[in-house]
Amino acid sequence: MAQKPETVFRARLKKRVDALPRSWWESIQQKAIKGSPDIMGCVNGHFVSLEIKRSEKAKTDKLQVYKLNKIKQAGGFAFVVYPDNFEYIFGILENLAHGLQSRETKSSK
Repeated sequence: MAQKPETVFRARLKKRVDALPRSWWESIQQKAIKGSPDIMGCVNGHFVSLEIKRSEKAKTDKLQVYKLNKIKQAGGFAFVVYPDNFEYIFGILENLAHGLQSRETKSSK
């Protein structure tokens, strides 16, 4: 049985972020906590959440948007990530891991 595009993308993304220095990541089981981001972690002392979508056109529901905004308001980084913006977001995470990221960049592209 073929995997869904989002599942394939999620596995590729998780492998890349797991390799970031000074970081820790945890995949969240969506059935357990409704609306929570797919992956949450810490990069160089900063809380980061990633909501994974198969494409830019995939809908982010109201509860997901609410939780991502609450994370940003609390000082964390929260991104909606899809294949077309992944390299951009990953660049932000790399900069954050190396202490080069400014606090102004807390939203996705």
